Amino acid sequence: MPSDVLAELIDSLYAPIGSLVVGWSCSILIGVIVSARTGSAWLAAITAALALIAAARGLLVVSYRSRPVGPDTDLETLRRWEWRWLLGAWVFAGTLGGLCFVCFVQVDDPVAHLLVDATTIGYTAGATTRNAGRPRIAVGQIALTLAPISLGALLHGGSAYLALAVVTGLYFVAAAEIAVYLGNRSLRHLMANREKTALAHSLAAQNLRFDAALSNMSHGLCMFDRRGRLAVSNRRMCELYGLPPGTFRPGMSVRDMLQESVAAGNHPGRSLDEMTVFFEQRLAGGMPSNSKMELAGGRTILLSQWPITDGGSVVLFEDVTERERAEARAQWLATHDELTGLPNRTLFSQTLEETIAAAQTSHQRFAVMFLDLDRFKFVNDTLGHTAGDTLLKEVAARLARCVDPADVVSRLGGDEFIVLLRRAADEEQARTVARAILAAVVAPIVVLGQECRVSVSIGVAFYPIDGLDEQTLARNADAAMYLAKDEGRSCVRMFTPAIEGRSIERLMLETSLRGALERNELVLHYQPKRRLATGAVSGAEALLRWRHPELGMLAPGRFIPLAEETGLIVPIGRWVLAQACLQSMAWQRQGLAPLRVAVNLSPRQFADESLLGDIEQALAESGLPPDLLELEITESMVMQNLARALPLLAAVRTKGIHLAIDDFGTGYSSMALVKQFPIDTIKIDRVFVRDVLTDPEDKAIAEAIVALGKALDLTIVAEGVETEAQEAFLRERACDEMQGFLFSRPLPADELAAFVGAYELSRLKALAATIAPTLRPASASRRAHRT
Repeated sequence: MPSDVLAELIDSLYAPIGSLVVGWSCSILIGVIVSARTGSAWLAAITAALALIAAARGLLVVSYRSRPVGPDTDLETLRRWEWRWLLGAWVFAGTLGGLCFVCFVQVDDPVAHLLVDATTIGYTAGATTRNAGRPRIAVGQIALTLAPISLGALLHGGSAYLALAVVTGLYFVAAAEIAVYLGNRSLRHLMANREKTALAHSLAAQNLRFDAALSNMSHGLCMFDRRGRLAVSNRRMCELYGLPPGTFRPGMSVRDMLQESVAAGNHPGRSLDEMTVFFEQRLAGGMPSNSKMELAGGRTILLSQWPITDGGSVVLFEDVTERERAEARAQWLATHDELTGLPNRTLFSQTLEETIAAAQTSHQRFAVMFLDLDRFKFVNDTLGHTAGDTLLKEVAARLARCVDPADVVSRLGGDEFIVLLRRAADEEQARTVARAILAAVVAPIVVLGQECRVSVSIGVAFYPIDGLDEQTLARNADAAMYLAKDEGRSCVRMFTPAIEGRSIERLMLETSLRGALERNELVLHYQPKRRLATGAVSGAEALLRWRHPELGMLAPGRFIPLAEETGLIVPIGRWVLAQACLQSMAWQRQGLAPLRVAVNLSPRQFADESLLGDIEQALAESGLPPDLLELEITESMVMQNLARALPLLAAVRTKGIHLAIDDFGTGYSSMALVKQFPIDTIKIDRVFVRDVLTDPEDKAIAEAIVALGKALDLTIVAEGVETEAQEAFLRERACDEMQGFLFSRPLPADELAAFVGAYELSRLKALAATIAPTLRPASASRRAHRT
């Protein structure tokens, strides 16, 4: 039996107190009356015992009521209180039965017999009722009271008393049966109540959970009955539609709910009647469905409906505004460039294919332009990617303004754009647009407070002459664009079959270049440098050549740009550095005086993290002293990342390696910047030397560079010296060294050794011949003196 049920049964034994007191008092009072009437000492003694037992039971009841048992009382305590009650009840019942037995046996007074019998029968009835929850206690009390009466009546004798004994026995049987019945019924009732209470608590808990779930749902929820009336809704429903809590109430129709939403301004321009018909038909359909409701402010609510078995429906309301926007954004990004907002490669390809399909039917011509910004990488690396992005957005806006609304401007990536000119049927129309683009792009652009200028190289291909499909047109326009870059940039070139040949050659070169190192096709030539003051050879510059198996010896201009684009310039540059150091030591072993060898660093090689390690390895493996190695860099390479370049140059210079600024005058050429560079040499670019005698500007620049070098105590080297007049001009301005075809073209390593050996020998002979006449008079004077 569950402890909570047992606790309730035990509690029923101890209450109510009033009936207990009445039962005890009546029993004691009858005992007193019978004792006084009969004068029996035995009856008086038993009555006194009843009084004492009643008092003890009263104290027990009072003690219990001060700390009654409950559902949480432990089983041992419950059993203890039950046994206390059982003991008191049975002792009192047995004593009362003893009173009856003594009265019937010792007293021959029918009135006394009647009094004790009636009182005991009444007590028995009350005890049966009170103790019915615990049948064994009730049956014990009945037995202890009625058995003595039957026995006493039998012993008294007589037919009447015999009948009384029989009746009392039958009454015992009936009372016991009633006690057991009432006990079982009471137990069933309590168990049923217990189950009902547990069920009620469970339902209440479920209701609380259901209410909590409804209230905390991220979706709105409505349940409609078979008549289309609202049965249940949650708080989120009102929140979704911006309505006060409780606006949607059970019993409302769909029209009533929509009317509240319309009044809140959620459906501008929508008809209440149309919306009502639409959603009522959805509810009446009895099928799962989804629909969307557009609200003011660009919000979107997704309605998901499911039928239920009683004919109603459950509808979920979900705010999918952000999801819709994210999906729309994702779809837009799939076809557009995020930075500029222009169509991307995917959308442009689709548009171009559609245009080709339309042109095949209408037999129209159109043009495709491929554009690449000139010097964008320089701006991006110098001012940063944020500035580069700003420049790209401005260029994109300018391109869009240069074409018709029907045309398409697309960004392919990086600084490459492609344009579809739907109405450009001939070269003149395409050139007109190209001129507008060239003028628009070259205009100054202020980026982060810095005025920047970039130009654009443009290639054009026409449908159907230059290609019948999207890939061919784009490829040929790209090839024409590369021709524009090769021919000076900031110009436009139309595609021709000859350009296609150049593109094929470019692709072939790129493929061959990837294996040139492994096949030992790369070689170094060396161009010597001469001191203008003494005429002595001061060093040599290592220049790369490619001995192509089919095209012959290729100058660096044919393949170095390809190596830069593909990243192959880094391993090639590493090879050049190592080979030049080894060759310099080889010349010394052949007997030549030590020559400082100069090696050009490419921008990508200069930016490579392993550059210092490559330099150290080349020196270590060759054994070349560091002061016999000179590294040539350009101003723009340093300016791409000053914060990294200056510590790197300082580290190189600390090792004793010489540093030279190549092509000086074509970049920043600022004294303030040059002062920061830990350099030894400035090289005047050949473009200023070529016309130094005829162009006042070139002359002024050359003189300024020499003056700057002298002011900073740097060695000045002039490149591209081809005439004696140029050399004389430079010597007069105190330029330190020269190199160029006037002195020597670049030579293979073995030829350079022979050239330097022969040149130095002839120079020393000439020097000796010059000195000899001044020595002869002194010799003659000494001989005369001796004679």
